[in-house]
Amino acid sequence: MKKYKSLFKYLVILGVIFSSCKKSFLEKAPESSLAAGSIKSAQDAENLLNGAYNKLATVSYYQYDNFMLTDGKSDNCYVNGDNVTAEQPLENFTYTSSNAAIQGAWTYLFGHVTAANAVTDNIPPINDPSWAGTNRKEQILGEARFLRALAYYNLVTEFGGVPIILSVTNNGNFYPARNTAAEVYAQIIADLKFAEGVLPETPFNGQAGRATAGAADALLAKTYAQMGDYTNCLTYCNKVISGGKYSLVSDYSKLFGRTNKNTPESIFEVQAPSGGSPYNFFGPELFVWVAADQYPKRDIGSFDLIQAFKAAGDQGIRYKSTFNWQIANASFNMPLNAWDAAAPIPFIVKLPDAEGFASSDNLLLIRYADILLLAAEANNQLGNTGTAITLMNQVRTRANLPGTIATTKTELALAILNERRLELAHEQVRWNDLLRADANGTINLVTLMNSQVNSHGANLNYNLNADKHQFVYPIPLQDIQLNKNLTQNPGY
Repeated sequence: MKKYKSLFKYLVILGVIFSSCKKSFLEKAPESSLAAGSIKSAQDAENLLNGAYNKLATVSYYQYDNFMLTDGKSDNCYVNGDNVTAEQPLENFTYTSSNAAIQGAWTYLFGHVTAANAVTDNIPPINDPSWAGTNRKEQILGEARFLRALAYYNLVTEFGGVPIILSVTNNGNFYPARNTAAEVYAQIIADLKFAEGVLPETPFNGQAGRATAGAADALLAKTYAQMGDYTNCLTYCNKVISGGKYSLVSDYSKLFGRTNKNTPESIFEVQAPSGGSPYNFFGPELFVWVAADQYPKRDIGSFDLIQAFKAAGDQGIRYKSTFNWQIANASFNMPLNAWDAAAPIPFIVKLPDAEGFASSDNLLLIRYADILLLAAEANNQLGNTGTAITLMNQVRTRANLPGTIATTKTELALAILNERRLELAHEQVRWNDLLRADANGTINLVTLMNSQVNSHGANLNYNLNADKHQFVYPIPLQDIQLNKNLTQNPGY
């Protein structure tokens, strides 16, 4: 296992530097050859933008870390990681500012901000004749600003207020202070509104994985929801719904895996890289059960999540497309007696094609069902109960479930929260859903997490503090030590 960990770290470093794709728009010139002053042509601009997209897939955040930082932290999963200092503390809220997984997320997300800023810095001066009569230059800037907004969306929801950096050099300010969360949200909205105004409705040149106007609208809806602004959230949900570009896939089992990429339900999807290092998309191998390997699998489905499916009578196609019940063939680091390790337990199955650390599965970051249910949540919070029921029932019908029996605003708020849980399990959204539900009074998140029990009914003894400081992660100690102007989140 030690040998594997060393290899893993080495490959991640190589992936950051050298990852490329043999086909599609992810093929790019090495970023080191695109130094300041050398970005002069339309092709240089495309290469620089492609490098920013490439980081979505080839760095570990979306394919690995964020599964544990979101679903693993929530009531949906048991982290079960074999890293006792980085992964396991995410399970029971005992992480500190020196946690390596948290540090990695911070570093990646700001690295992605920098990659987007390299585009917004270098493209404006270019006047390539091939752009004449088109708005491709503006589209490139819009795609870059969408990627920057996506990085900041994850930063602000996971850390609270963070420094807003809008250029690679940051005007020579090497010690940026934190902006408030409200200021970060305002910057996300500004970037996404710019993107929405210039991006096409379908991906540029039909290249799946690129940001579109619909993706910008969807991320705006999710951003406003996290802010508690349900009026604007609903406005942008409705833009996505009424735009006619997306629809529910009729068969839930046809949403995931290498044979089901970029479906009509996909709004923004990270494309699995092809070629390059054989370890360039390693994440799925560490989550899904694979008979041939013996690595501890992360994000095992929780007892509470399984009970939620059972209580909803949801054990058909959606349940079977979410879990793969198998007897473990590796060590366990779950909470004590969470599951009986000698019996089948629920592994993730939404990343079905692990393929020996070179998965060909795409990662769905935003899909239409998410926006339908978010629109239901917004409508319900705004008093439009009937509309909320209609929207939620579209998703339930696809899962072969009857319409909801909830009728009041209070009942429906819980029903929608639960529907999102079952529909979007293992899709990196549960923790943000719980944060919103706590903020609008639907649940008490501290009580919910601290009342979690294992499969024998014994309390799991989570340590979510009543002061709620663990709702966000600590600012990494390493960065506080390097930046004299960074302050720590309260409670850490």
